[in-house]
Amino acid sequence: METLFRILEITIPSVIVFLVSYCMIKRLFEAQEKKQQENSNSLIEAFLKNEEQKRNTMQKAETQKISLPLRIQAYERLVLLLERISPESLLLRVQTPQMTAAQLHQELLITVRAEFEHNLSQQIYVSQQAWVAVKLAKDSLVKTINESAGKIAAVAPATALSEEIIKEFMAQQVNPIAVALGVLKQDAENYM
Repeated sequence: METLFRILEITIPSVIVFLVSYCMIKRLFEAQEKKQQENSNSLIEAFLKNEEQKRNTMQKAETQKISLPLRIQAYERLVLLLERISPESLLLRVQTPQMTAAQLHQELLITVRAEFEHNLSQQIYVSQQAWVAVKLAKDSLVKTINESAGKIAAVAPATALSEEIIKEFMAQQVNPIAVALGVLKQDAENYM
């Protein structure tokens, strides 16, 4: 029996030391495994984020490849609109020798509105500032046409109204068409 106690006396502390060591080593390995898994997860997350950023960048570049020509074309069309509704160009296109001032007045307003409405969709592609400048130029021209028509008799020859419109337009301190052209050109340069 004494031998049994002796054996137990030696083995029990050894078993306890073994179990404590086993538990500590097991916890250490679990902690290391958890840390490795977290590192692996953070690497995977970083990789996925990086891939998503690359995809977004490529998608933006592809979108710009498509939208940039549309934007430039919109600026070109609005510049053309402003050139077409400038009084000199407009009067040369619309006026005919047998017209009266009232007929010319009517035709000028119809032409300006038609030109403007034809280019309404371009506002999607240009800055808000550029679109407002174009609208102000058109509105200013319509106002000048109406004010000039109010000063000329309806039955007067169209040339009298033409002269009055040019005179009124030249008398303006700020040429709204030139201002709008400047805004369009400056905005377009931002895309080049």
